[in-house]
Amino acid sequence: MSDLTEEVDGFRAGLARGELMVAACTACDTVLDYSQRVCTACGSAEIGWRKGSGKAKLRCVVEMSVSYTLELPAPFLIASVELEEGPHLLAPYDGVMESADGGQPIVAHFERGGLRFRPLPS
Repeated sequence: MSDLTEEVDGFRAGLARGELMVAACTACDTVLDYSQRVCTACGSAEIGWRKGSGKAKLRCVVEMSVSYTLELPAPFLIASVELEEGPHLLAPYDGVMESADGGQPIVAHFERGGLRFRPLPS
């Protein structure tokens, strides 16, 4: 468990460093979904952060036709992913809608402090 950190918001701190962090129980090392504040395995409220692999499976992709930020002009794609460690999250997707297939392997990458996913190179 030495790879767990005590940061309050390890996810955003990791993004700033170009790392994908996952929440984990410091008592039993169970990886948790990002919204969990208590471990489902042992009941501990002691949650830390550790570096994730960045590997994921694509669940689905949605095209957004409206944007509310200059950093992400419309249209853009959002992926729902399942990380290799288990948690699900949403992030911009750099693939093509027509070739997006549920279950396909994808990988995280970082751009200007933000998380994005893209298909693995063929």
